[in-house]
Amino acid sequence: MIAVLAVQPLLGQDPPAPVQGPEFGGSSPIGLVVTLFMLIALVFLIRSMNKHLRKVPPSFDPPDTEESPADPGASASGSGGAATAAADRPSSGSTPNSTPKS
Repeated sequence: MIAVLAVQPLLGQDPPAPVQGPEFGGSSPIGLVVTLFMLIALVFLIRSMNKHLRKVPPSFDPPDTEESPADPGASASGSGGAATAAADRPSSGSTPNSTPKS
Protein backbone atom coordinates (compact mmCIF):
# COMPACT_ATOMS: atom_id res chain seq x y z
CA MET A 1 0.00 0.00 0.00
CA ILE A 2 2.82 2.35 0.79
CA ALA A 3 4.45 1.59 -2.59
CA VAL A 4 1.25 2.52 -4.42
CA LEU A 5 1.08 5.85 -2.61
CA ALA A 6 4.71 6.56 -3.48
CA VAL A 7 4.26 5.80 -7.22
CA GLN A 8 0.98 7.70 -7.69
CA PRO A 9 2.54 11.19 -7.89
CA LEU A 10 4.98 9.92 -10.54
CA LEU A 11 2.18 8.60 -12.74
CA GLY A 12 0.37 11.93 -12.78
CA GLN A 13 3.35 13.84 -14.19
CA ASP A 14 3.68 14.80 -17.85
CA PRO A 15 6.27 12.83 -19.87
CA PRO A 16 9.57 14.62 -20.50
CA ALA A 17 9.86 16.74 -23.65
CA PRO A 18 11.40 14.92 -26.63
CA VAL A 19 15.07 15.60 -27.28
CA GLN A 20 14.59 15.58 -31.06
CA GLY A 21 13.01 18.34 -33.05
CA PRO A 22 9.53 18.21 -34.59
CA GLU A 23 10.93 16.92 -37.92
CA PHE A 24 12.56 13.87 -36.35
CA GLY A 25 11.76 10.67 -38.26
CA GLY A 26 10.70 12.50 -41.42
CA SER A 27 12.13 11.49 -44.79
CA SER A 28 14.77 13.56 -46.51
CA PRO A 29 15.69 14.12 -50.17
CA ILE A 30 18.80 11.98 -49.63
CA GLY A 31 16.59 9.02 -48.75
CA LEU A 32 14.67 9.51 -51.98
CA VAL A 33 17.89 9.59 -54.02
CA VAL A 34 19.19 6.43 -52.34
CA THR A 35 15.88 4.62 -52.94
CA LEU A 36 15.79 5.65 -56.61
CA PHE A 37 19.42 4.57 -57.05
CA MET A 38 18.63 1.15 -55.56
CA LEU A 39 15.61 0.75 -57.87
CA ILE A 40 17.68 1.62 -60.95
CA ALA A 41 20.39 -0.85 -59.88
CA LEU A 42 17.71 -3.51 -59.41
CA VAL A 43 16.40 -2.95 -62.95
CA PHE A 44 19.90 -3.36 -64.42
CA LEU A 45 20.53 -6.50 -62.35
CA ILE A 46 17.28 -8.07 -63.54
CA ARG A 47 18.11 -7.26 -67.19
CA SER A 48 21.56 -8.79 -66.80
CA MET A 49 20.14 -11.91 -65.18
CA ASN A 50 17.64 -12.34 -68.03
CA LYS A 51 20.43 -12.05 -70.62
CA HIS A 52 22.44 -14.73 -68.87
CA LEU A 53 19.44 -17.02 -68.42
CA ARG A 54 18.69 -16.87 -72.16
CA LYS A 55 22.14 -18.39 -72.80
CA VAL A 56 21.46 -21.39 -70.55
CA PRO A 57 20.55 -24.52 -72.53
CA PRO A 58 17.06 -25.92 -71.95
CA SER A 59 18.53 -29.24 -70.80
CA PHE A 60 21.88 -30.25 -69.34
CA ASP A 61 21.55 -33.82 -70.60
CA PRO A 62 24.46 -34.93 -72.79
CA PRO A 63 23.67 -34.95 -76.50
CA ASP A 64 22.85 -38.31 -78.08
CA THR A 65 26.05 -39.75 -79.58
CA GLU A 66 24.38 -42.77 -81.20
CA GLU A 67 24.35 -42.70 -84.97
CA SER A 68 20.91 -42.71 -86.45
CA PRO A 69 20.11 -45.26 -89.20
CA ALA A 70 18.82 -42.38 -91.33
CA ASP A 71 22.42 -41.20 -91.88
CA PRO A 72 23.86 -43.81 -94.28
CA GLY A 73 27.09 -41.89 -94.94
CA ALA A 74 28.33 -42.13 -91.36
CA SER A 75 28.05 -45.90 -91.08
CA ALA A 76 29.30 -46.64 -94.63
CA SER A 77 32.81 -45.31 -94.08
CA GLY A 78 34.90 -48.00 -92.45
CA SER A 79 37.73 -45.97 -90.91
CA GLY A 80 35.66 -42.89 -90.06
CA GLY A 81 33.36 -44.79 -87.71
CA ALA A 82 36.26 -46.53 -85.99
CA ALA A 83 38.14 -43.27 -85.52
CA THR A 84 35.07 -41.64 -84.00
CA ALA A 85 34.50 -44.56 -81.66
CA ALA A 86 38.15 -44.52 -80.62
CA ALA A 87 37.99 -40.79 -79.97
CA ASP A 88 34.93 -41.21 -77.74
CA ARG A 89 36.65 -43.82 -75.58
CA PRO A 90 38.99 -42.47 -72.90
CA SER A 91 42.55 -43.69 -73.05
CA SER A 92 43.61 -46.22 -70.43
CA GLY A 93 45.83 -43.74 -68.54
CA SER A 94 43.31 -40.89 -68.34
CA THR A 95 40.63 -42.50 -66.19
CA PRO A 96 40.82 -41.54 -62.52
CA ASN A 97 40.31 -45.10 -61.26
CA SER A 98 42.86 -46.80 -63.49
CA THR A 99 46.07 -48.19 -62.08
CA PRO A 100 49.28 -46.55 -63.27
CA LYS A 101 51.40 -48.43 -65.77
CA SER A 102 54.85 -49.42 -64.57
